[in-house]
Amino acid sequence: MKHLFIALLLLTGAAHAQTKQTMKAFVLLVKVPSTYTTALAKSVNPKWEQAIADWKASGHYITSFAYPGESRTINQQATKENERQVSSILLRAENIEEATELAKACPVLAYGGSVEIRELPKGVPQIFEPVASAQ
Repeated sequence: MKHLFIALLLLTGAAHAQTKQTMKAFVLLVKVPSTYTTALAKSVNPKWEQAIADWKASGHYITSFAYPGESRTINQQATKENERQVSSILLRAENIEEATELAKACPVLAYGGSVEIRELPKGVPQIFEPVASAQ
């Protein structure tokens, strides 16, 4: 029985590793309108914690980066002050459709925010395999 259990674990692990290799990496660029205040962000934080917990539980979450504080967006026309990027989230998904479905869990969407979804080129940065350290 012990050997059957070990074989099952190895088989499950191999299938999981193969699934991860076929998945692609996507970045969610999370943006909020100027009306999205610090107080509102603090009140929405539990919803973010739940979304991240769900992504982790399903094996889609890689990492995220918050950008607190002031920001500016510029273009050649003028400074754009009505929206600012507040975080980037890296997720695993099989395709952009699945990444889009996952992105719908972002709480800022209910407050006028937006999420831009972009596939990262394979191997840039090295996300799925650990980077070998220089010796």
